[in-house]
Amino acid sequence: MASLFISHTLFPSKSRLFRGLTLYPHRHGFASFTNCSKNNNNLTTPPSQDRDKKLPSSKEKLSFAAATGELFLGIASKLIKNRLNNEDSTSLVFLRPRKRINESEVENNGNNDKERIGLVMKDEIEPEVIWEQRVKDIEAENERRVVTSPGFSFSGGGFLLPYHLGVAQFLIEKGYIQETTPLAGSSAGAIVCAVIASGATMDLALKVAKILADDCRRKGTALRLGAVLRDLLNEYLPPDSHTRCNGRIRVAITQILWRPRGLLVDQFDSREDLINAVITSSFIPGYVAARPAAIFRNRLCLDGGLTFFMPPTSASKTVRVCAFPASRMGVEGIGISPDCNPENRVTGRELFSWAREPADEENFERLFELGYLDAAVWGEQNPVEDIVVDESPLVENVSTT
Repeated sequence: MASLFISHTLFPSKSRLFRGLTLYPHRHGFASFTNCSKNNNNLTTPPSQDRDKKLPSSKEKLSFAAATGELFLGIASKLIKNRLNNEDSTSLVFLRPRKRINESEVENNGNNDKERIGLVMKDEIEPEVIWEQRVKDIEAENERRVVTSPGFSFSGGGFLLPYHLGVAQFLIEKGYIQETTPLAGSSAGAIVCAVIASGATMDLALKVAKILADDCRRKGTALRLGAVLRDLLNEYLPPDSHTRCNGRIRVAITQILWRPRGLLVDQFDSREDLINAVITSSFIPGYVAARPAAIFRNRLCLDGGLTFFMPPTSASKTVRVCAFPASRMGVEGIGISPDCNPENRVTGRELFSWAREPADEENFERLFELGYLDAAVWGEQNPVEDIVVDESPLVENVSTT
């Protein structure tokens, strides 16, 4: 759903909110692979029964969605614009310097259980970006190893979800994504990561995406998208999906109080916790639910794309996948995007429109093909034997102090 941030930035409305707002979302470096972008010459509880509640009339619904959406997009457009303008695309180091915060700043509340925050680190390049880990998450990370083959990060994309699924189909089919490949995503990208790690086929995922799109075409998107998405995830994600995702995927979430901070969630206590994280990562007020923010693990949160549009993976290198044309966003260093294919098979304006509301059935399915073909072009420039290091030595994780 973070697609709405980008669409508002590139195709702004006449009304611009928060013109003077100064916030600084996260920047991060990614792997230096051959990129095919033209610029190259990241506990919510919208219960499922919400979808059955009596909703406002169409006029009231549109009014509410417009008010909350415009407010949210005013903030989001400023954040994304700052991120795009400030991002240093030549910085290719994933392990950015981080600094441990004074122990007095670490959340304790008198509890010694493993649920409390055990480590808080500031990004030394951007001190306003905070990385937090629970005690049990730290223990789990210390037992993992860093994979030398690259991970893949999927951007927000709204209803461009089939594009990401098509990209994933190619990457899995050709061996770029294997059972242990680290993944990360925000919004629609987080959904794709959960689907891949859970072991579902991309054909099944596309079928479920079509069900979601059809429901939204018939009944509308505003105020109810989260409930519909929750029902589908509950129905199709396997019971052990959280176990499969633990330590492998990172879901980007934006905590909004007391200041915006990016949170990367890579440990999930249950399937419900995983679903909550994914829906929180997609949370845009007025679209996902009729509330100003989501509550995830007792924190007020919004769409992860505010702070991590394409979050870093746990691998030493990350390939970024963007559902939008990199050239239109003014961002370099994106690996796979609609700019990959020299044939102009779809316009940028069409993509941004289809991100906000699902395309018609034919074009919705066509997005899957477009993603596959764009990934194939990237694959020609980055042969799997050069990218994936089989039986590579694994490097143990160490704490950054």
